[in-house]
Amino acid sequence: MINAAWGLNFIAGKIGTGVFGPLLFCTVRFAIALVILLPFLRWIPGQMRNVMLVGLCLGAGHYTLMFYGLHIAGSLSSVAIAAQLTVPFSTILAVLFLQERVALMRALAIAMSFGGVAVIGFAPMGPEHIEALILVTLASLAMAVAAILMRRISGVGVFVLQAWIAVIATLVLGAATLIVESPTVAQIASIPWRDYWSPLYSAVGATIFGHGYLYFLLQRYPVTSVAPLTSLATLFAIGFGVWLLDDQLTPRIMLGGTLTLLGVTIIAVRNARRATPISLRVPR
Repeated sequence: MINAAWGLNFIAGKIGTGVFGPLLFCTVRFAIALVILLPFLRWIPGQMRNVMLVGLCLGAGHYTLMFYGLHIAGSLSSVAIAAQLTVPFSTILAVLFLQERVALMRALAIAMSFGGVAVIGFAPMGPEHIEALILVTLASLAMAVAAILMRRISGVGVFVLQAWIAVIATLVLGAATLIVESPTVAQIASIPWRDYWSPLYSAVGATIFGHGYLYFLLQRYPVTSVAPLTSLATLFAIGFGVWLLDDQLTPRIMLGGTLTLLGVTIIAVRNARRATPISLRVPR
């Protein structure tokens, strides 16, 4: 159910960015999350600097790049696959900054993950295909940086952290929306209320439900059982894309996706066994 919720978030993002524009969609999404999570908002003594950095990496960095890449992408499946690069990026950053050691198998899996996305990059999907993959790859890097920063935060509940991320993202993305997209009041007012389902779902379904229940599972089952299963979100995203948006699965995308998902799964399993700081994704 969690992976299905995350997978459907790609559909909501693709449709929603087409209606609102990428930045306005992100702003509305986080504003909704902020209203819902406001009761959890509290000052965290001694940890606000790292909380702010996480909020900037995720809200202003990851989500902006991810949804803009999703907006211009010709293939939702390729974007969903490239989003998995958070796992190998996190492992590389852990090696560089947390003295994590990587054996041959994980090193080969990292190379396989990036190689799969490179294969997808050569798929004949239009001139903006490469740009979308680059943006989503950078979004994965931003999320990986946030994962490392989150190692410095202790004793903070997931909804407290999500509330602060929503505050920072709403402010930063709101300003960016006014500067870059410059929507008028009339343009925003002309958006039918029924179209607000996409940012509402992204905030509630993917973030509050998805990560809320993820941490519920982590309280009851070992990370070695939970972490590797999160890769299934990509398969749901691909399935929903083909079913709901008539997304085309070319042989090159299937080959690249298989390489990437296999590599990511190997990394996730081995990271989880070692209880490394990058065993799980950070909040979406």
